[in-house]
Amino acid sequence: MAKPIEQPRDKRQRRNRDGEILEAAIFVFAQKGYAAASMQDVADAVGVLKGSLYHYIGSKEELLFRIFDESHQEAARRIEEVSAMDAEPLTKLYVYFKRLVHTTLVNRERTVLYFRDWRQLTGPRLVTVVKQREEYESFVRGLIVEAYKAGKTPVHIKPKYVSFFLIGGLNWVADWYREDGPDTADLVAESYARMAIATVTGAQEAPPSFVLDLDVLK
Repeated sequence: MAKPIEQPRDKRQRRNRDGEILEAAIFVFAQKGYAAASMQDVADAVGVLKGSLYHYIGSKEELLFRIFDESHQEAARRIEEVSAMDAEPLTKLYVYFKRLVHTTLVNRERTVLYFRDWRQLTGPRLVTVVKQREEYESFVRGLIVEAYKAGKTPVHIKPKYVSFFLIGGLNWVADWYREDGPDTADLVAESYARMAIATVTGAQEAPPSFVLDLDVLK
């Protein structure tokens, strides 16, 4: 019997080590700040020689970009899932924010890093991340516009301002939240999702059909 080739195992090992490096970089960059951290810090966290990192990553900036790009891919999948829901716009917005906040809190270090250090990127990488951020904001704004058009909420504030307000509030949740605090990630996510709906609707009482829809989706 012929011996199995080694390449698949090497690829698996490379993927595993890639994951280790990204996790170590998230921790180091979040703790020290991207500008203050070094590739040596990341190498020490992984437990390899600094030179070994360059078999997997070309530079510190490339490492930061890959962290952000993985976050974007996850966010893109969430947008696709919510977009595919057979539900009214406000329900989609509720579900989207609840899932988004929960993911933010269970990946707190990555989130802090993203909102604090994305401007550290340069050139095409910065352009890419800016476009990715615009896609996220555009999706939230689109749901608000759909809710306005469906007559589910009064058209009292420009959707652009509402989306900026909601996203701005979300940007800080990872800074104050603590895993050992009195509130769970589920409770915070539920609260933020309801505040998002209250903001869009002008804090009006939700109609019964909307409440029923939410109960089904919990």
